[in-house]
Amino acid sequence: MDHVTDLELPGGGRTSVVGADGGGADDPVVILLPALGVATGYYGPFAAALAVEGVAVLATDFPGQGTSRPLASRRNDFGYAALSDHVVAATVAVARERHAGRSLVLLGHSFGGQVAMVHLASHDSPVQALVLIGSGSPYWRGYDRRRTLLAQTQFIGAVAALRGHWPGDRMGFGGRQPRQLMREWARFARRGGLVVERGDDVAEPDFARIELPVLAITLDNDPLAPQASVDNLADKLTGSRVEHRFVTRPDGEDGPAFDHFVWARHPGAFAGEVAAWLRRATRVA
Repeated sequence: MDHVTDLELPGGGRTSVVGADGGGADDPVVILLPALGVATGYYGPFAAALAVEGVAVLATDFPGQGTSRPLASRRNDFGYAALSDHVVAATVAVARERHAGRSLVLLGHSFGGQVAMVHLASHDSPVQALVLIGSGSPYWRGYDRRRTLLAQTQFIGAVAALRGHWPGDRMGFGGRQPRQLMREWARFARRGGLVVERGDDVAEPDFARIELPVLAITLDNDPLAPQASVDNLADKLTGSRVEHRFVTRPDGEDGPAFDHFVWARHPGAFAGEVAAWLRRATRVA
């Protein structure tokens, strides 16, 4: 993906918007929100495949991920609200200016799908559809290894509280993340509610107000977002038309078997399937 523009974030932070152009005035534009700790560059092959299908893509590194600076620290702390209200909102504004008149779609991978939902529930958005790929709730009851998952998520929250950030770049999960975000995420895993902290307002957004076509994709070989986890997140979208789909590598197609991450590097026919759904969804939205 090519550099599009830089964004200045509150508190002196910065990040970059990158993109892959494709299609024309009647074709949709995807705003891709990455997984926890994953840089936008990782999605380059998938973005290129969507562009071939006539779908433009824009993506922005979340604060402290990829090219964004500064890194999460005791002083540089934030949660879901900052990602939703600043990063996603600014990227949507870039998309509206760069691709004026085209249909906009939020596509969230894993954690990025949670952020997309928080944004849509908290803003009057021009977005016309939502795609969730391997995006589920971390709620411990949605997993086979329930008590292990519960212990792991609460350990992450506790370490982040003590150190002032989660050192996922050293611990092998999620990248370096701020303590507020990990506190909210650990609470989500413990209780099942995606409670967002905005100053004195601490509550789960009204996800029922999202009234969009939604494609919720469960990936093959994905213990990080199994079907029950995906269902637990998608079930919050009671006002939306949610289509569930299980995706695996088609027989005879070259490439490694799909899992939580492989699809982004080796999309194959999957990109065409997503593009076809986007066109149908944005025509009827």
